[in-house]
Amino acid sequence: MTTNRFRLVGKEPQIVGLMLLSAFAAMGAILMTPALPEIAHFFNMSIGTTQLTVTSFLLGYAVGQLIYGPIANRLGRKPALCIGLVIATVGSLFSILSSPAESFHLLILGRFLEAIGSSAGLAVCYTVINDFYYATEARRVTAFLMFAFAIVPGVAIAIGGLLAEYLNWQACFYFLLLYGLMLIYPLYHLPETAINRDKHALHYRHIFKNYLQIFKNKNLVRYAILSGLSSANVYVFGAEGPFIGSHFLHLSAATYGLLGLMPFIGTLMGSLWLVRVTQWRADTVLIIAFLLEAMAALVMFFCFIFHDVSIMTLLLPMGLLCMGHPMLAGTAASLGMQEVKDKSNGSSVLNFVTLCMPVIMTFLLGLLHIAAAWLMPLMFIVALILMVVVYRKLIIVNR
Repeated sequence: MTTNRFRLVGKEPQIVGLMLLSAFAAMGAILMTPALPEIAHFFNMSIGTTQLTVTSFLLGYAVGQLIYGPIANRLGRKPALCIGLVIATVGSLFSILSSPAESFHLLILGRFLEAIGSSAGLAVCYTVINDFYYATEARRVTAFLMFAFAIVPGVAIAIGGLLAEYLNWQACFYFLLLYGLMLIYPLYHLPETAINRDKHALHYRHIFKNYLQIFKNKNLVRYAILSGLSSANVYVFGAEGPFIGSHFLHLSAATYGLLGLMPFIGTLMGSLWLVRVTQWRADTVLIIAFLLEAMAALVMFFCFIFHDVSIMTLLLPMGLLCMGHPMLAGTAASLGMQEVKDKSNGSSVLNFVTLCMPVIMTFLLGLLHIAAAWLMPLMFIVALILMVVVYRKLIIVNR
């Protein structure tokens, strides 16, 4: 091992293990989305209300980011992940029990706990990467993690659609329970990268002081917002896409789930490209990624506004948007992490701010929900306009 690559000399983390752990929450967020129409029918809820199952998960996902930074600093990276797996297991059990109890509120609680637990994967894995690697190598490894976000959501949609169609919507949560238990293996083989433990890390005054200091880092927050707005577009598609597939395209859950794999081929391509261009100027990568997302959103919006709602006008633009997502989100997250020395708490704040964007956008989607397909690309355009505002601030500050 050479000092220009690694901060620590020891066992290198397995990339596949980091990918599986960091993508746990992405699996949880997306897997059950093809079953949303069935869940709405089961609980006799409106479409907008049912989408709260996505929003509540994303809210727990965001809040969880702030929990595991102090835990990882005090107890270590692996114990923090163990705690997360236990909480996620409890959440999956609550989600399963919501069916016999016929309680939508229990489902919302279960989703929230699933997210709180599974969020440990993303928060702690980013910390492990920045513990072990220097900046250039960390950016490359972070790009590899984007493969997980390319593969997992597409696979999750396909599996969720098949489970909902041929079993029932409850089967989605049995699958998430098994996925969480499977992660015990990569967790066991993950090296502990926290050399020093901070004995004061869990003191509330210490937590408040550390987080306040990092939240004052405006560059980190702005990079996180950029990453989060790109992620918000993917989660808006996850929440709204099944209803477009069901009500406008008249697709079954299984058919929609399999077709839903197509856009994430774009994510895979974007991730592969990101790995190859880690030596490029980061600003160049951000601009190219933004243009891809903007082109996709505008094409879809004008097609839908003129009532051209088809599989092609839904999935092809979404594939282009998904291609830009890992390039934009991965690069912005890596640049944000370079702004802080405290990698654990910095990762927590960055991921919290990032995930607040999908929470806000999916919540607004539920509030504004109307029987019009063009609402989804309109949400994309709003997110892109906000990206321009934030990026202009970054340029002005960094001149």
